[in-house]
Parts: sequence; structure tokens; C-alpha cells
Amino acid sequence: MHKNDAAGIQLQNKLEEAGYKVRLCFNFEDTAAELINDMPGILLLQVEKEGGELYGEMERLGGYSSFPVLVMLEEWNSEELVTALEAGMIEVVEATIPFVELKARIRSLIRLYGRFTEDYVSELNYEDLKIELKGRKTYRGDELLKLTPKEFDLLKYLVKRAEHVCQRDQILQEVWGYDFATGTNVVDVYIRHLRKKIDKGRPRKLIHTVRGTGYVIQ
Repeated sequence: MHKNDAAGIQLQNKLEEAGYKVRLCFNFEDTAAELINDMPGILLLQVEKEGGELYGEMERLGGYSSFPVLVMLEEWNSEELVTALEAGMIEVVEATIPFVELKARIRSLIRLYGRFTEDYVSELNYEDLKIELKGRKTYRGDELLKLTPKEFDLLKYLVKRAEHVCQRDQILQEVWGYDFATGTNVVDVYIRHLRKKIDKGRPRKLIHTVRGTGYVIQ
């Protein structure tokens, strides 16, 4: 949610260029409606002055403990930071934070919450695709698909971010770790393997290429 139209649109454009799917709201009512309809990977709140009332509304709304809330303060001060954190907001930064740092914090929080919620979710579903997390089994409809451990991890990563474009370097970092050089084509190779098992021979294809960026389940 962002109250400054121009700044909000600028931030939205940067995040979308970075591969994130963004919904921009300019007041709490619209934000609340969005949260009821769809749970985000992360919520950014732009606070121009004192945000006590906004934090209270968020607290009354409830249900946001399953995703992180990052507050961006226009006027930075310790009192406002403490108020936000005590109200349940997860991270507080200055609105002037460099975008590269903001992007890193967003990615870190999404990753952290993804690991946290995995303890409470037994399976992931997207259309007729089902992933059993505990048993590490994957089904397309009633068919059990035989995936290698790394194929399973890659598919899980993509499904958890369904309809969100996943960049190759992000996939490398999250699925393979940081040991691979950015020039490797391991992601493309494994995507080809997955397509043969997930999409081949089916009228509805789920794995799509976003040219020059990465891949998306949609």
C-alpha cells in the first residue's frame, strides 16, 4: 500500500522489472479487500507520518501472520520503528532505502516465511498439479510423476511462486545455493527435464518461459 501515487507507481515498476507480481493500493480499505481475496508473498506498507492507526487496523484485520509485512517510513525515528514492530510488523526500513537493498530484504523475508509455513502445509496445489511435501511425491491429475530430488525442489520452488516470474539467478540461489556461477545453464536443463514430465502430451501446459528473465508456473 502506498499513499504517494508517483512514488508508488515507480516502486511498482521497479519490482515488476525485478520479476515480482505487484498489486498497488492507495488506502487501507483497498488493501484489506486485496488481502481478503488473495494472500501475498509479502506486504509493503508506506507510512508517511505516524502509522499507529494503520498498524491498529492491520492488527484488527488479523490473518497477516502467514506473510511478512515490511514498513517503509517516510519520516524515520526510533519511536515509530518500535511502534511498528510492537504492532506485529516484521521489518521497518526508511523509504529512501536503495532499491538493491530493499529487493534483498524482500527476497530474504519471502524465503524465511516460505520455510516457516512449510512446517504447517502438507501439500501444494496448482490446477491438477499436486505436490506432497512430506512424502516428496508429485501428481499431475491421478498420475504419479517420478522426479529426481533436484527436480522436485525446483518444481516446489516454482509452484510456491505460481503466476510469479522466477528469475534464473533467484532459482540458482534458492534451489542450488550460491556455489554456481551465474553463467551456468543448469536451470534451463532442469526446466527441460521437468517439462517432459509435467507438460509433455498434455493440452494444458503449466511451465512457461519468460524470454530473457526466467520461468513461471501459470
